[in-house]
Amino acid sequence: MKKSLLFIPLIASLLLGCNTPIESEKIKIVTSFFVMEDFARKIGGEYTDVQSIIPSGGEIHGYEPTTGDIVALEDADLFVYNGAGLEHFIDGLEQALDGSDVQFVDTSSGLIFIEEESHQDSHTWLSPLNAKKQMENIKNALVLRDQEHASYYESRYSLYAAKFNYLHEQFLTMLAPGEGQYLVTGHAAFGYLTNAYNLIALPIGGHDSEQEPTQQDIANVIDIVNQNNIRYIYAESLHPSDAVLTVLEETDAELEILSPLEGLSAEQEMSGEDYFSIMKDNLIAIAKGFI
Repeated sequence: MKKSLLFIPLIASLLLGCNTPIESEKIKIVTSFFVMEDFARKIGGEYTDVQSIIPSGGEIHGYEPTTGDIVALEDADLFVYNGAGLEHFIDGLEQALDGSDVQFVDTSSGLIFIEEESHQDSHTWLSPLNAKKQMENIKNALVLRDQEHASYYESRYSLYAAKFNYLHEQFLTMLAPGEGQYLVTGHAAFGYLTNAYNLIALPIGGHDSEQEPTQQDIANVIDIVNQNNIRYIYAESLHPSDAVLTVLEETDAELEILSPLEGLSAEQEMSGEDYFSIMKDNLIAIAKGFI
């Protein structure tokens, strides 16, 4: 009798284990950078194994896939990327992986892009409603790939879709006092956000940190900041570019942090930050400029 009782916990654990996906049976997802990784984890949950080719704190602009990235992608089911021209290496990657079973998921499919003189703005996820559509595209790809767990992916998407809607409403309410006013940023990453909430984007630099502005560009920003009594200049860190420092020195504006969510700092990663928490911090930082 005692021997039979000893086997009960073992049998129970085996039965419970049957409900947990075996690691080798999980859908393997590789993503291009933090936001895509965050969204894929949120939708895929326990039925997916997600990794990003860009390490924490890495820079997506100008990134070149490594041999290790190619190997990881050859073994993946899905490669989830932003699109809209952000990942310049996509064409080459598709050629390198020709013949593999990996499915490329362009999450920006269906979005309306901001077209500029030389290229389109690729920072689509900085509009919560755009980000919601991008997560939906990930969900749709997972449903097609793993129909057995379709209802699981659908229910998780419904949960996060509601969070996107709530975040959007918060942005509408808190940024309403700033309608028609300037948002001065270190580089041109926030066009989708400013368009969505009726602000005027005024970037000092270009679309990535390596695109330095001319002296005339900087002078024009300084004039606008002084003429409009703009209170804050937004940079990605407490160690901004020389151009941002010049604007701060020539105006009464103060420095404030605004994240483009291209990657996490070590501190953010340790504290479990995600898209929603960082965007809420961004909202608070922007709104204080219009109080």
